[in-house]
Amino acid sequence: MEARQGYKLLVTYNYLPGREMAYRRFMVHQWLPAMQALGLEPLELYHTMWGGYPVRMVALYAANLTILQQALNSGEWRFWWGRLRDFVTDLDYCVLPARNWFQFCPDEG
Repeated sequence: MEARQGYKLLVTYNYLPGREMAYRRFMVHQWLPAMQALGLEPLELYHTMWGGYPVRMVALYAANLTILQQALNSGEWRFWWGRLRDFVTDLDYCVLPARNWFQFCPDEG
């Protein structure tokens, strides 16, 4: 597997009960294309079946820190982050240097 340089933006959350289909449509047709327009490439999607970690984690890839910072400081990011809140709870994110293996946000507690 080729080593990937850059950064992962890991977005974690639980989706709202009863809103799963609306959430899926929103993610596929609006949120992920908007992230791509910001220069963030969808890389991985994880679903937690059991345990204390959020149900979903989406990993977005940025080739360098400049792209990532520009995206996170943009009005578009704030808009789409707010729209995602319509479908999920416990929304959070972290930034990590990209690695070719499974990564997750470190526990701050």
